[in-house]
Amino acid sequence: MLFELGGKRKRLIQVIYVCLAVLMFVALVGFGIGGNVSGGIFDAVGLGGGDTASDPRYDAQIERAEQTLQTDPKDEKALLTLARTQFLAGQAAAETDEAGQVTLTEDTLSRYREATDAWERYLATKPKQPDDGVASLMIQAYSGSAGVDPTRLESDLDGAFEAARIVAEARPSAGTNLQLATYAYLSGEDEIGAQAERDALREAPDATTKSQIKSQVEQAKQQGEAIAKALKRSAPDQSQLQNPLGGLGGTSPVPGG
Repeated sequence: MLFELGGKRKRLIQVIYVCLAVLMFVALVGFGIGGNVSGGIFDAVGLGGGDTASDPRYDAQIERAEQTLQTDPKDEKALLTLARTQFLAGQAAAETDEAGQVTLTEDTLSRYREATDAWERYLATKPKQPDDGVASLMIQAYSGSAGVDPTRLESDLDGAFEAARIVAEARPSAGTNLQLATYAYLSGEDEIGAQAERDALREAPDATTKSQIKSQVEQAKQQGEAIAKALKRSAPDQSQLQNPLGGLGGTSPVPGG
């Protein structure tokens, strides 16, 4: 079996699958919520529907960025380059079958983690205007990484939420605000989610689109509540705090571990 875990930890693993189902829903949102709506996640960054071939230039750009960061760890341009190219290299490493089904490989997930780590280092420099183009990519990176490491599920959702907020503030539209509302509710930021929903409805061009927005936000609310409850139930009790290995089996929760 993939997971051999005790009760509380097992419930945390179960919520991962709920979360991944939600993220599949969010990915669908990324292609737009109606023919007249702009601002979808993937269309906004030019990634909708195309194939990405492996490109050796990514490694060269990554190496140059890392060399710059050895001299200046807070170089914003180098951190952005590292985040962007690690993401693109990860995307190129994904596998697509004949039916068009995309599988995230171990290399993809590793690259995504490197990308989000570089992005977080970039945000730590407190840029006046965070790069919304790279933020769009990071939403996908966090979504792809969520669930791989159960201990980082909440931080991955929070990371996606912060990236979505940057995108929505830079490019407000029905699509970007719906995206923000979705991740806000998944992250437990209900007030921000409610405001983003109102903004999305205000930007919606017609009644049909407004109905779609309300339906998708409602799903996000329900999934967010389910995730919050599951995480609360899976929180360690006093005995587990005293013994960090309490309740864990001998098998790593990471696929292939």
